[in-house]
Formats: sequence, C-alpha cells, structure tokens
Amino acid sequence: MSETVGQLLDATLDMVGALHGFVALGGSGQQAVQVQVGRGMWDSDLPLDLDELVRITGEPVVGGPGSAGEGLRHIVVPVQVDGEMVGSAGVVLAGGSPDGGPVDTEAEDRGVWEVVAGLKRFARLVAVAYAGANLLTTERAAREQEKALIRAGQALSSTLELRDVLHRILSELQKVVPYDTASVQELRGDQMVIVGGHGIDMEVFAGVGFSVEGDGVPNADVLRRAAPVIVPDILGDHPYHQFPHDAHEMSGVRGWLGVPLLFGNECIGMITLDTFAPDFYSDDHADVAMAFAAQAAIALQNARSFDRVQREVGERRRAEAELRRANEDLRVRMAEIEALQDDLRVQAERDALTGLYNRRYLIEVLPSEVKRSALSGRPLVLVMIDVDHFKGVNDTYGHSVGDEVLVALSSVLSRRTRQGDVACRYGGEEFVVVMPGVDAATGLDRAESWRRELASTPLGSTGEIRVTMSAGLAAAEPGDDAETLLRRADAAMYRAKQAGRDRVETARP
Repeated sequence: MSETVGQLLDATLDMVGALHGFVALGGSGQQAVQVQVGRGMWDSDLPLDLDELVRITGEPVVGGPGSAGEGLRHIVVPVQVDGEMVGSAGVVLAGGSPDGGPVDTEAEDRGVWEVVAGLKRFARLVAVAYAGANLLTTERAAREQEKALIRAGQALSSTLELRDVLHRILSELQKVVPYDTASVQELRGDQMVIVGGHGIDMEVFAGVGFSVEGDGVPNADVLRRAAPVIVPDILGDHPYHQFPHDAHEMSGVRGWLGVPLLFGNECIGMITLDTFAPDFYSDDHADVAMAFAAQAAIALQNARSFDRVQREVGERRRAEAELRRANEDLRVRMAEIEALQDDLRVQAERDALTGLYNRRYLIEVLPSEVKRSALSGRPLVLVMIDVDHFKGVNDTYGHSVGDEVLVALSSVLSRRTRQGDVACRYGGEEFVVVMPGVDAATGLDRAESWRRELASTPLGSTGEIRVTMSAGLAAAEPGDDAETLLRRADAAMYRAKQAGRDRVETARP
C-alpha cells in the first residue's frame, strides 16, 4: 500500500511541479490500514498538525506565501472514503517571482487552485487504493478472528481443566485483540474472582477477588450494564477509584478493557484485558472480545455443571467419566458454538449413574409418544421394572454393589432396546422402557429376555451374587394418557411382586 501511494505521490509532484509532498492515512476501526508517505522536506517528518487541521475541517487548507518556509506555501486536501475522513495529502509550492520582481497575484492564485484541483484528483485515487487495501486487511482480519474462535472452541472439548481451557481461549484472543495481561473472573457473591489468566502468575492471582459493589468500580459497571467497559488511560481522567495512579505507574498498565461473560441472560463473570499502551482499546476490540467471552462463559458454565455432578454423585472418578462423555458429545455435535449449550441440556436428561434417560426426560416425551400412537394407530408398549430385594442387596453387600446391580440392569436395557426406544431410570431401583411400534406380545417377549439375562448375570467381586427383576407391561389403549399408561404398568408390576417376583405381568385392559 505504501509503495502504491508513493508512486502516485511522485507522479502528482511531477505534474504540479512540486518537490515536497506527503500522504497521511489512517481511518477509524481496529483493522484500519495506517500509511504515511513523505517526499522532500517531509520525507521523514510529516506535518501532522496540517493533517489534523484538514481532518477537523474536512476542507482543503491553502497556506499563504511563506507558510511552508521562505518563498514556499503549502496546500493540503482531505482524503475521504464513503464520506469518512481517512487522511490528508499535501504539497509545497514555490511562491513569488523568481527574480524578486512584482508578482501577478491573480495568475498565482489561479495556479494555486489548479494545483488544489489536481491534488483533489490525486486524493480520490489514493482513496480508491486505500479502500481496496483496507477491505483486504479487514477481510484478512475477519478470517483470522474466525480461525482463532474455532481454535478457542476446540479448547472447550480438549481438556477438563478449567484453567487450561481459559488460558487457551485467552491465548487465541491475544492473536486478534492484543494485550499484555488478561484474566477471566467468575462472579461469586459480591466479588469477581480470578479463575483464569494469561500473562499473569496464576499461582499468585488465582482466587483474588475484586468488589462489584459501589461507585468507581469498573467491574461493577461491566456487571450492571452487561456490556463492555473501556478505560482509555488509567493514568488519565476517569471515574474509577479502583485504579490508583501510583500502583499503575509501577505496573506500567495504561489501557483497560472489561467484557462480560453472559450465559443466557445472566452475567456470570468477565474478561479483563490490560495494555501498556494508553488510548489503545476501541469498540471494535470490545466486539471481538465479546465473541471470545462467549467461549469463556461456556467453559465456566461447564465447570459449574461439573462441580454440581461431583456433589450429586459424590464420587470423583464417576463424575470425571460423565464429563468426558459430555465433552465427547460436544465434539460430535459442535457445528457452531451454540451447540455446546445444547449439550448441557442433554446432560440434564441423563441419569449420572446408569447413563440412561432420567425421569424428567420420560415425563417430557411420554405424552407425545402416547398421543402419536393414538393418532397413527401404531401400537405402543410401556414396561415398568423394579429390582427384587434391592434394599437387602444394599444392606447386605453395601451401596457399591447396589450401584453395580443398577448398572448391570441398565447395561441389559441399553443393549437390548432399539434406537427409538426410551429406556430410563425412573427412580431408585425402578426403570421404565417405552417401545413405540411394538405390540403387547412382542413387548412381553423382550421384557422376558431382559429378565432372564439379568438373572444370569454374575455380580459382586467373585460373581456370587444374583438378582432378579419384576416387571409390569401395559399396552396403550384408546383413551389412555401418559399418567394412565404408567399407572397400569405400575399395577401390573405390583402383581408380579405379589405373585412371587422374578416375572413379567401384563396389565389388564
């Protein structure tokens, strides 16, 4: 770009008979191309005061004789792209009579304005070249941002360690929004607490909190607005007392950008970026950082979900396996960032111990299945299962063996049900299987096969334990709703218990 502008400037200087000239370009926006080219007296030191004056007025500036030195005058015109001021271009002309005689003022003025007209044409050519270069730069930057976002998204499914995920997201962010130090902070009560960082010692800063209450606190503004906050210069005038001048003079930090981590409509934390350069961050930087903040919000929410599973299950190894399955599911489904949030919904539908669907999911889907069966005329069977003497197993062998029994039954159901069947853990040692398109006789055969396979499965450390199951089968009848179908299957299961257990009973019409 500089070479092209230099060639255009040289041709224009030849055309107007000038030895000195310059072009200064630099529009607004994070990716705007910056170009400075000078010739003659402006080869190394551009007249930025003239550039600023033209940018302010938007009009050509024509200096009088002597304005650029003895016998010299300057002419500067604006460079605009689509009405936006992006720079200026100027030349220096010799003024007055070469032999010191009288000057034809009218002729000289006429010549000056001819130069102005020529310089305007030159400015239009420069504007075209600048617009093309700026478009190319913008497109290249957009591609880099997209690649960085994809890599940051991949980090979400590459490790279970929150700190590592956040570090990789911040590392990718730095490639498109430069900073010197950065942190990810989680909202905990009335504080933003550092949970991830880049360019800082996390052994020192992990767990450090910043208040989000009161005035003069930038973190509080980010939380209240749920929008980015930019502090152009920490050592300049700003309303934030949380930035004491003496401390930041020592650290070297000047510019600050904070963006919220939004999950749904809730602000759950923020990303902060520090730079040693004042007046650096712009709205464009904030927009890009918000895209990465969405990644960090998903990572943080995933970590919260992981902790919740740990508390509910109470066994770290099983919880980690569940989260690995969740992350594997994320890799498969992640066509875009929003798919990660869909996976959290899937997590809520599964039972942590058995991996089968849970009662909540059954309650959601069963009414639709019953209605679909009634409208289409296709059969529908529901089987309710209860492990026989389960309390005795727990009391005699301990809850770990009880869990082994539940996992064994869920394994049988997982292997022996079709795609489209709904197998779920209904609660405790009770399970429900919904089989669309299956009549009562076929459903009975399948339930009997589950019963036989479970009864023949050796359990316990030495395989000495055997368990059985009782089941009730109900086929959907005209007028049944989901609650009625469940109640009929439950009654049939109760009859199986009363009849001696280890059997399958069919519900009465």
